[in-house]
Amino acid sequence: MLIVETVLKPDQFGGIGLFSATLLPKDSLIWIHNPIVDIAVTPEQYETLAPTFRALLDKHAYPRDYKANDGIIEYNADNARFMNHSSQPNTYQDDHCRVLTARDVQPGEELTCNYLFFDPTCELSWNEEPSVNVDAPTG
Repeated sequence: MLIVETVLKPDQFGGIGLFSATLLPKDSLIWIHNPIVDIAVTPEQYETLAPTFRALLDKHAYPRDYKANDGIIEYNADNARFMNHSSQPNTYQDDHCRVLTARDVQPGEELTCNYLFFDPTCELSWNEEPSVNVDAPTG
């Protein structure tokens, strides 16, 4: 669940991005897990959903814990689902599964994360920038 003020607007690639509405100094906490907003979906639940909602999950959900390989995905029901990938993200996830800023983030700057940190098997061929596989968060 996002805990900072953000706005959605077009990103540099023509999609939608998540942008900071305020100055966020380095190591600012911007996201914490909240099971009401960050919904875990089991493979069995996924199969019972309408195709339109499965398509939404296919686009915006990610493995809850790729190391567990249990098939459970997580869907952020707030605007966090619009955080885009960057091989040089300005956020990172700490050991407590919280997301913080890796450096100062200016008002109006897009908030980004490295999708490969959450899912090393993530398909990034659609991405217009070179990707870098990381084993640890930046920051």
